[in-house]
Amino acid sequence: MTAAQQLNDSSWVVKPQPDPQEVRHLMENAGLTPLVASLLIQRGLKEPEEVLGFLNPALSAMHHSMLMKDMLEAVNRLHQAIEDEERILIYGDYDVDGTTSVAMVASYLEGVGGQVETYIPHRYDEGYGVSMEGIRYASENRFSLMITLDCGTKDFEPLADAADRGIDVIICDHHLPENRLPAAYAVLNPKRADCPYPFKELSGCGVAFKLLQSLAHLMDLPESGIYEELDLVAISIGADLVELQGENRIMASQGLKQLRKRQRPGILALLRAADIHQAPQTIRDISFTLGPRINAAGRMDHAQRVVDLLMEKSESRAAEVAREIEEMNQQRREVDEKTTADALTQLETSHSEAYVNIVHGKDWHRGVVGIVASRMIEQRYRPSIVLSEEDGQLIGSARSVDGIDIHQALEDCSDLLQQFGGHTMAAGLSLKVAQLAEFKIRLNDAIAHQSNHVLPKPVVRCDREVHINELSLEAWKELQQLEPFGPGNPTPVFILKDVTCVRPPRTIGNQGRHLKITVKDPDGDFPTIDAIGWNMGELAPYIKQNMPVDIAFTLVKNTWKPRGWQNRTELNLHLKAIRNAGTIMSEA
Repeated sequence: MTAAQQLNDSSWVVKPQPDPQEVRHLMENAGLTPLVASLLIQRGLKEPEEVLGFLNPALSAMHHSMLMKDMLEAVNRLHQAIEDEERILIYGDYDVDGTTSVAMVASYLEGVGGQVETYIPHRYDEGYGVSMEGIRYASENRFSLMITLDCGTKDFEPLADAADRGIDVIICDHHLPENRLPAAYAVLNPKRADCPYPFKELSGCGVAFKLLQSLAHLMDLPESGIYEELDLVAISIGADLVELQGENRIMASQGLKQLRKRQRPGILALLRAADIHQAPQTIRDISFTLGPRINAAGRMDHAQRVVDLLMEKSESRAAEVAREIEEMNQQRREVDEKTTADALTQLETSHSEAYVNIVHGKDWHRGVVGIVASRMIEQRYRPSIVLSEEDGQLIGSARSVDGIDIHQALEDCSDLLQQFGGHTMAAGLSLKVAQLAEFKIRLNDAIAHQSNHVLPKPVVRCDREVHINELSLEAWKELQQLEPFGPGNPTPVFILKDVTCVRPPRTIGNQGRHLKITVKDPDGDFPTIDAIGWNMGELAPYIKQNMPVDIAFTLVKNTWKPRGWQNRTELNLHLKAIRNAGTIMSEA
């Protein structure tokens, strides 16, 4: 998509505005401002009791962990292993969800007397999920119990081998299962068809937390000890982009409080190595600071380093490992930029009317292909797959857009794939080079069918139109009651119509990637306000001084310290979209 197209090509959808009587009812009975009350009603929360539960996420509102299918078997087996001093292997995926799960479970079990060791498969040597190498390691080192975290649901062959070798396996996973389950002592997965657990959208780390919660109950241990692990659950939720509703909202909220109260030596060291001087305040902070750095080790080298860091108790040793990981993150950025440039060059020459973007390259670094797929969506808005060709095989990642279930589309082509797995919006896959041509045709057809043969178009979902005089730090404070924001509870998006740019736009950041404009109401004596458009720098030539525009944005508080002065705080707008004033909008 060209910069000129970006200016006007997105579809803006405004949510229906709530009934004024319902707003008044909620204001009077829950003590809310009109702004917060109307936003809550738009999100389906109308009754004072459910609203108060939403605004005050309490640990007491979580479901009992024993409701999960196979939990009784799992926790009894784990308790037996601790009592009998059996060797327990804690096995997890190499991404943030997996590594936080492993660090959490291993550190907690060590604290209650478990004989544990951790194992993270090497991304390139072993691949995703439970590997045959991992099972052999467990067998050769006499582990009688293995707990798999954020993986295992689809690892039929390795887990059959584990059973043959006499290793009991407890699976803690949240990925969609197939019609059958692997051979395991217990399979903890709320997405199992036969699992009665009420909340289905836990992260992998959230499922692991439930296992530890059950263990604490069985061993009559204080709940405060397990709640201290919620900082890692919050990091997994923020990085894995799971729905911030129900129990995820509760655990994310409490975990953020834990992160603000104290940081593990490893977390503190990561922040310091990145020159970040405060703990994450929001889920967005996790997504943009801790998440990429924790992932960097698995992308560029071996994710075991992250587990070691998260479990490290010595601040000096943590600082040393954190510096290594920060270097890996810088390396990841460089590789990311190079691969993105190559992929976009290839994309420019590909069929623009296809319903999916598919590019591949010789020996592209597997650790960045998911990131590159996301960048391709920014360039041409449709599901994107980036594949690395290695020894006659293609291995890569898929990312999707609103309305397209990429996991289902891959399922429709599963006979062409060697392996795949993931979620509605993201997946990993592998196939032989010889299958690529047919795969492109079949996948394109599957996505075309899902979209009713309509090319996807970026959709900006907006909560309401506001006037510039409504924008204040007080309004921002009101909105903080709805935190934490994320998937399922997005940051409110507002619209300012027919405002003017009071000075020429400018670009900021590396290579002018970002757009900065200053807007005002042309008909009133209201203050100007700055707006930042991340990765919108290419739009600058198409925006002129005094040009009337409509903008969609989120409210952000910006605090900085000018040299020689005290801290200053002001309200900024973070642009979601910008277009010529007067364009017709639709209602959801």
